[in-house]
Amino acid sequence: MTSTSALILNVNDDAASRYVTSRVLGLAGYRVVEAGSGQEALALADEQTDLVILDVRLPDISGLEVCQRLKSSPRTQGVLVLHLSAQAVGPGDRALGLEHGADGYLMAPVDPEELVAQVHALLRLRQAEREVRALSREVAHQRQLLEVAISCAAEPIVLYDDTGRVLLANQALYASRGGRAVHAPGKTLDAMQEEDPALGPYIELVRAALRTGTVQRGTVSLDSDRGPRHFDVVLSPTVGSHGEVLAVMSSMRDVTEARSAEEFREQFIGMLGHDLRNPLNALSMSAQQLRRKGGLDERQGMLTERILSSADRMDRMIRQLLDFARSRLGGGIPVVRAPGDVFEVVRRTVEELRASHPGRVVQLEARGDGQGKWDSDRLEQAVSNLVGNALKYSPAESTVWVGAEGSEREVVLRIHNRGTPIPAEDLPHVFGAWRRGRRAASDAGAPSGLGLGLYITRQIVRAHDGEAQVASSAAEGTTFLIRLPR
Repeated sequence: MTSTSALILNVNDDAASRYVTSRVLGLAGYRVVEAGSGQEALALADEQTDLVILDVRLPDISGLEVCQRLKSSPRTQGVLVLHLSAQAVGPGDRALGLEHGADGYLMAPVDPEELVAQVHALLRLRQAEREVRALSREVAHQRQLLEVAISCAAEPIVLYDDTGRVLLANQALYASRGGRAVHAPGKTLDAMQEEDPALGPYIELVRAALRTGTVQRGTVSLDSDRGPRHFDVVLSPTVGSHGEVLAVMSSMRDVTEARSAEEFREQFIGMLGHDLRNPLNALSMSAQQLRRKGGLDERQGMLTERILSSADRMDRMIRQLLDFARSRLGGGIPVVRAPGDVFEVVRRTVEELRASHPGRVVQLEARGDGQGKWDSDRLEQAVSNLVGNALKYSPAESTVWVGAEGSEREVVLRIHNRGTPIPAEDLPHVFGAWRRGRRAASDAGAPSGLGLGLYITRQIVRAHDGEAQVASSAAEGTTFLIRLPR
């Protein structure tokens, strides 16, 4: 607040004293309004008045009573009052004036510089109070908005303070657990865990967020009135300027139905794959016996070969389904490591694919050695998936390049083709389940796979503590990279 914006009401029944005070304040840049009595002061004072300089001894109403009325009226309760008296000058008078609500007390005559300094100090106080009130209103408004947003959120949300005490829990939390919910404002983590021991893993996540100041994620299973429920949890700490945790917000997403559907699908796939193998083996063995027996005419021989080819394709699909089910239900594809040479696995796989794709060029380059402990059968499956895809999704006249390089710490495999690049938006999902790439123009016909090959490839690589990556562009082509630590 500047001097020119402050409005001061100067109240004194002595015209000469009032003039001097108004003159001093006017020269200091303040706007001054004058009153000669208590009643006149009460009539003139309003919301725009910043400061009242008030004589204690007035002819109609005591200045003390005027001060009390100003402070008690909703219209003027924020106004500052500075008593200025030439008669009530004792210590008791000063104390009485302050007890009646005055913000300051000066004895006349007063030095003009002291008066201006006192007025300026009081107006700074008024400005600070206004800013605090405005900030308080804004904080209250923001808190109200936060509470409304959290309360209306569809997912369960809990807000904790820096000690882990519950500040707020929304209705969705109580709805998700019903009578089993133990969250309530003011509850501590220890108290909630004592009431519901199943909250233990969740509370450990809250404590980790409070301790580290980093986002914590996890899945918890909790009882509810509808039975066990599964929740994906994200705990987001609010960190201060010095790294201290100020609060933690917990958001939960009920994934019970999604998890049940996924488990059912994976169990169904596993059972389906297992139960299909017996009739498929019988079909394949019968066709092989027909071929060995001989005596078939050209059409019968062609149909027998078609049966064997389809049975082999179905067998690959079933093996993929079983691998997928094992990886999702059992925590990954199991591998059995033994000393071996992964370069030999790559060479053997490339030779087989060259034989099954006559006319295609597959160039193999190897440097170093591929010795290590590997599951050779599983790695052959992974390499076959990658090189087979490279042949499938590249032009027939193009070359597929396979590189194998062994260093002291790892073996790196690269499979490169010049087919249509993978769209940038698809790259993060290439190794996902049930995804098929766009077929090359030369590769006509219906899709021949389930979209599990790259998913299983990554699972095999991960089971070897390695990683699988892909890069693809129109300029550079598509390269799949496999890193296998020795």
